[in-house]
Amino acid sequence: MKNNSTRLYNVIFPLWMMFIFPQTWLIVGPTNFAIDFAVVYFTMKKLDIEQPKEKTKKAIIKVWLCGFAADIAGGALMFMSSMASNRWWFDHIGRYVYNPFESIYALVWTCACVAVSAVVIYYLNKCWCLKGLNLEESHIKKIAMALAVITAPYLFLLPTSWFY
Repeated sequence: MKNNSTRLYNVIFPLWMMFIFPQTWLIVGPTNFAIDFAVVYFTMKKLDIEQPKEKTKKAIIKVWLCGFAADIAGGALMFMSSMASNRWWFDHIGRYVYNPFESIYALVWTCACVAVSAVVIYYLNKCWCLKGLNLEESHIKKIAMALAVITAPYLFLLPTSWFY
């Protein structure tokens, strides 16, 4: 007998996985925190900013939370594409967001979602997270750019079928 149920694929790994398996927060949260801390700290060191550790400590919670917000923004776009009512969109993009390498359209869309997250990371950090650190505007832009490029959610490109 044929199973006619619809299968909803995990399109925002690891965010959806974190709700299904709450213990993953114990890995993902600290890992993201450490990566964000390292990017901010070492970028400040590279720019010869005084007291990089103290300044990083002042901003890291905001940077870390904004990173999750940006990942959710890009992930929401991916999720919405899997729920598209437009037949062409669903046939070429929506059904493949769980494995973007099965369709060139889905791959381009997934890359666009990663880029949207990176842009959100950049602007949130530039306009909010790093503003209170008494840094030159050029330094703020460089730190925000480093965060955007290094911490963008490249995991969106991994086929989620590898994980279930």
